[in-house]
Amino acid sequence: MGGVRFYERKEIRDALAYLRILANPQDEVSLRRILNVPKRGIGDKAQEAVETLSRRERITFWEALRRCDEAPGLATRARTQMQAFVELLDVLQILVESQTPPAEILEAVLDQTGYLSELRTSLDPQDETRIENLAELEAVAREFEETAASNDEPATLFEFLERVSLVADADSIPNGDDGGGVVTLMTLHTAKGLEFPVVFLTAMEDGVFPHIRSLDDPAELQEERRLAYVGLTRARQRLYLSRAVSRSTWGAPNYNLASRFLEEIPTELLDWRREAEVAHSDRWKAVPPRTPSVFAPAARRSSGQPVLDLAPGDRVTHDSFGLGTVVAVSGEGDRAQATVDFGSTGEKRLLLRYAPVQKL
Repeated sequence: MGGVRFYERKEIRDALAYLRILANPQDEVSLRRILNVPKRGIGDKAQEAVETLSRRERITFWEALRRCDEAPGLATRARTQMQAFVELLDVLQILVESQTPPAEILEAVLDQTGYLSELRTSLDPQDETRIENLAELEAVAREFEETAASNDEPATLFEFLERVSLVADADSIPNGDDGGGVVTLMTLHTAKGLEFPVVFLTAMEDGVFPHIRSLDDPAELQEERRLAYVGLTRARQRLYLSRAVSRSTWGAPNYNLASRFLEEIPTELLDWRREAEVAHSDRWKAVPPRTPSVFAPAARRSSGQPVLDLAPGDRVTHDSFGLGTVVAVSGEGDRAQATVDFGSTGEKRLLLRYAPVQKL
């Protein structure tokens, strides 16, 4: 009886495996985890062919993957998919080389790999929760960047992964053999049929619970209301309901009204902690809301702005590296790249869709 810890969730482990591969392509455990995630048609048989090449040539699995055209018995389709996978990682690697912040690298990974789009088009209701968990992981990355900046410390992908590793290890430390002192985190779907002495229902806000996508759909709203009832009735002794006046979603502050479900609870069943300070009619009053941000990575992508058009010889300025001269360009669309000479900093490869660079 218990929820899955945050860093043990499949979608979080998948995302971190991608980040670890970008930080260290020789990480075979992470590489094998995401080689066919999302599904690319690279099955066990195809991976065995690469493993055979790896053993025969005495090279790493990653090196064998780069030379997959030499793998014995590898089907043409699988070889094509492997080559596309290697090319994708090479493109994303540019973000690491150019010291792109971890949160932006994560956004690019979820977007470019198709991981996020697969969850969005899924009919599995649990995949909406997985999307929200990935949004939380990005919020963790942004918080890490802000903390590092305030302490004048580096905020590279390597430092972020080290920090995550420490937090995940601490999260796995047990708090007693009998479960005493443990807080179990779970979804409302998971909580069905269970009861607990004390229950906390958080984020009781319109746009969160009920979810923003259900507000204009009576059937979906009713399903959210049913889930709220499930949550409320899990408590045997004490139930706490809470909300935030503002919260950070994908790095942007949002102001949500109190959940409409709160007004449906009979007042005689409630004990308002702030009743002495705030009038009953105002107890859940919020800051005037602005349009909630729907899960959409990277403002540069969602804004529809075209990728910066550069040519050799162009002068540019980069947020971190300063002034530079474009040496070479390649690729197109989301994979357009530029090699820029930043003088004393040296030459840097930039992925133009994500690089904080402006043409002079």
